[in-house]
Amino acid sequence: MDLRGGLMTPGWFDAHVHFMWWGFQMAEIDLRDTKTIDEALELIGRRARDLGPGQWLTGGRFDKNNWGRWPTAADLDRVTGDRPAVMRSRDGHSRWLNTAALRAAKIGKDTIAPEGGAIFHDASGAPTGVLQERANELADRSVPPATEADCDAATMRAQDEALKRGITGVESLEQASSYAALRRAHDRGDLKLRAVMGIPHRSLALSLPTTGTPPQIRDTAPFDFEAALATGMRTGQGDEWLELGHVKFFTDGALGSQTAALEEPYEGTQDRGILTFDPIELRTDVARAAAGGLAVAIHAIGDRAVHVALDAVAPTRITSPALRQRLEHVQLVRDEDLGRFGALGVIASMQPIHCTSDRDLADRYWGPKRTPRAYPWRTLLERGAVLAFGSDAPVEPIDPLLGIHAAVARRRPGDGDAWFPAQRLTLDEALHGYTAGAAYSTGREREWGTLEVGKRCDATVVDRDLAKLNESELLEAQVRATITDGVVRYADGLA
Repeated sequence: MDLRGGLMTPGWFDAHVHFMWWGFQMAEIDLRDTKTIDEALELIGRRARDLGPGQWLTGGRFDKNNWGRWPTAADLDRVTGDRPAVMRSRDGHSRWLNTAALRAAKIGKDTIAPEGGAIFHDASGAPTGVLQERANELADRSVPPATEADCDAATMRAQDEALKRGITGVESLEQASSYAALRRAHDRGDLKLRAVMGIPHRSLALSLPTTGTPPQIRDTAPFDFEAALATGMRTGQGDEWLELGHVKFFTDGALGSQTAALEEPYEGTQDRGILTFDPIELRTDVARAAAGGLAVAIHAIGDRAVHVALDAVAPTRITSPALRQRLEHVQLVRDEDLGRFGALGVIASMQPIHCTSDRDLADRYWGPKRTPRAYPWRTLLERGAVLAFGSDAPVEPIDPLLGIHAAVARRRPGDGDAWFPAQRLTLDEALHGYTAGAAYSTGREREWGTLEVGKRCDATVVDRDLAKLNESELLEAQVRATITDGVVRYADGLA
């Protein structure tokens, strides 16, 4: 292949994405850039008018931090009427329902939020229309499930866009219907990138595995470890295109919804966020998973959640040292926990673009005493941690070049100084997070992640030598080709 002055790197792997959700989001209402509730309602109302009678209205990526307050069911009722409507927050940890959706979900004055969740109420005790964390399940269960055809279309839409962005593989962490769609694509021969499927703890399928073939999965609730293990389900089961990955646990929420679990309260409040999993139960379930050959990926954003997650994983590093245990996001870390990742061999699965997108929120809600410990890539790396990078799409765009820029610059285009510049990474270190580090996190580092004789030919081609660019020029680079297994899956101007 004539690179025409471009650069070939090992294929970029997004280690944390919600693949099918992202594919759906591309076709739904996107409220991320709205600056006011009225602006959001205008978009929602426009979509509502295009839907058929009785059809649910879904969409999301709303950010109440841009609006100055939480929205309400009454707001949404203005443009949706009696049509049920559910909007998902940008971080995915809150829901905004109208009155019809509250009614469909059977949420009223007397509804008690499940442990690890919250239902907002007004002064009269009536639900306002906002749910958080485990309470989101009340809304999600009431929304009519997507058809197989819709799931397949969303998955192919996501794959097409990922290949354009130079992505040769993903670890997707979401519900079993996403895995089923990936498996159908695999069976049809339509899967063009490598897919590792994270296994949701609370809604996992039991499988009937066949050696060398991705097992079939169906949703069950709650997750039954004993039954799953009895079928032979193990992390890494599958083939080079589709395999089972980590069991996904949540220990807290997110910064944007102020539900990330903190050691000390959010600035100006008495609120420490939501710890969504009992620490003792978490430790027990992580141990059971490890004993059965299932690695874990634990969502942990706040410093309290990170500490709880590390405590849960620590015993398994002795009993099951071969498992690639991960913590997801790792956005705020206690000083005494920074060295535990390297010491325990726990992978920090992080998304650099969260740092630049959320820096203002971190300054506002975590304050100057804590933000020096936020998004501590350099410190983690220097203390022996393996970093695996991703996007968390659709929370953020699925574009590794944006993530690489964030890791190297720690500032947004147009910003002044870098935000805590001592935590910046070099270009090679950032690329490692999207290639060899990501491969290591899946246990496939002997097959891909570097360009070496004997490994699978997964590669990304960009139109210029990234090492010769300054920080701002990184964002001008363009993907010219995406290659998996030696086959060009996407090409723009290259043959």
